[in-house]
Amino acid sequence: MTRLRLFGPGTARRMLVTQVALAAVIGLRIAVGPYLALAGQPPALFRPVWFLRPLDAMPGPAAILALQVVGATAAALAVAGWRRRANFPVAWVCLLVLAGLRSSRGKFLHNDALLLLAAVPFLLAPAARWREEVRSPRFGWPVHTATVVVAGAYFFSGLAKVVHSGPAWIFSDNLRYVLYQAADGGKVKFPPVATWLAGQAGLAHWLAAGVLLFEITCPAVLFGGRRTSVAYAGGAVALHAGTWLALGLDYWAWAMVAAVVLVDWTPVLERGRAGRLSRYRLWRSPRFFPDDGNRRPVADVEPADWREKAEALTCENVGPGEDPVSPRSPRWPSPWSSPSAPPRPRLPRPHR
Repeated sequence: MTRLRLFGPGTARRMLVTQVALAAVIGLRIAVGPYLALAGQPPALFRPVWFLRPLDAMPGPAAILALQVVGATAAALAVAGWRRRANFPVAWVCLLVLAGLRSSRGKFLHNDALLLLAAVPFLLAPAARWREEVRSPRFGWPVHTATVVVAGAYFFSGLAKVVHSGPAWIFSDNLRYVLYQAADGGKVKFPPVATWLAGQAGLAHWLAAGVLLFEITCPAVLFGGRRTSVAYAGGAVALHAGTWLALGLDYWAWAMVAAVVLVDWTPVLERGRAGRLSRYRLWRSPRFFPDDGNRRPVADVEPADWREKAEALTCENVGPGEDPVSPRSPRWPSPWSSPSAPPRPRLPRPHR
């Protein structure tokens, strides 16, 4: 079933929404990440990761700032839709270099690892437009592969806890010691929260069990439906919000990636777009205005009255099974046409 999930068909709209959202997260991460503080590190402490070994020392502030500007600009252009297939890899490479520099201080940091790995399938994703309403494996495999990456990241995190700690992760005072250390370390924004959680022995054990259960069972998103994916996305957001509040760990990129990849936001955007189109066309249509040309604002129309008029307008001359609010429908009355003008002729739909 995982194979069918990975190589199954998908819609162009969901792939487009996911890619644009990942580009936005990459741009935000590049813009606000603590990368400029890396400049000035002594060369003796520079331990480059494998793909940065040609460097002898940490780059200066000008080079790091240039990387941030180029990466954030490329991500913004990818979100805007200008040459997305070229700008998205540029932003990804900039984030890869910045994350590699951050991990070249003797300890590998995986704050950006999930974002970088989940975005890899979209480096080879085909071009897509919102108007495309087709389902195809070439649009489905990037989203499905990113879902497998997200589920695997959480699963192997939980598996590492089981392998290295075993049942002691839940039944020992390990989590309480971590909370006490975080409260005394100065990184926590609210130290009383960490201190209070560490003082509750039973609650700390339940929290450890809940975190482990969530991570081990995260591959259920590969076999479950939409509700399962939404539930685990909410669990990921709650997990990382809790770690930031109690431990001061910067994992907001993981939470955003889980919410973007696991949840299909296409229906939400379609409903919002349909509502905006119907309101705009209802306001611009001359059918709802008196002959003297005086126009009433939309706020003066009662909700029930507006809904009935919108249904009467959008459902006129629409065939069965067709979207009445689609801007591509040839039967939508032109906003500048006369109220007595005949409807547009029915045009044959092109074969896809």
